[in-house]
Amino acid sequence: MRCLLKGALWGIVLLSIGGLAFAKFATPEDAIRYRQAVMTIIGEHFGRVAAVVTGEAANNEKMLARQTLLLRTMAALPWEACLVPGSYSGKTTLKKAVLKERDQFMNKAQDLEQSIDKLDETVKSGDLNAIRAQFGNVARNCKDCHNTFRNL
Repeated sequence: MRCLLKGALWGIVLLSIGGLAFAKFATPEDAIRYRQAVMTIIGEHFGRVAAVVTGEAANNEKMLARQTLLLRTMAALPWEACLVPGSYSGKTTLKKAVLKERDQFMNKAQDLEQSIDKLDETVKSGDLNAIRAQFGNVARNCKDCHNTFRNL
């Protein structure tokens, strides 16, 4: 499973470096698959940080720095795939409201990216209490967007 996630991550990174991540999607289904792959990887790395901030895993500063760097990278990727007409139906939980409320959606995406950037900076301080607090801000941004734009 770990190798599969690592391979998927590198595949997405290579696509984004090549400029393909921001290319037009051929079909709404392509956008859904891409978006879900990115969100799966975000969730995996978010969970690794969560394990540290909740005390389930040891505080390893190098590991946390690697996880937050990956979160920063991945958090910039899924938004265009959310704005593809028709990508809110089928095997997805995305609400159609994303297209109608594009500016609000993109503001929430930007809030998430900024909170992850701040988490990455906070991790560099090594202050676990500050990391916990900023991790909570990231989690609130995720939840706020999901509550607004995702069918739960």
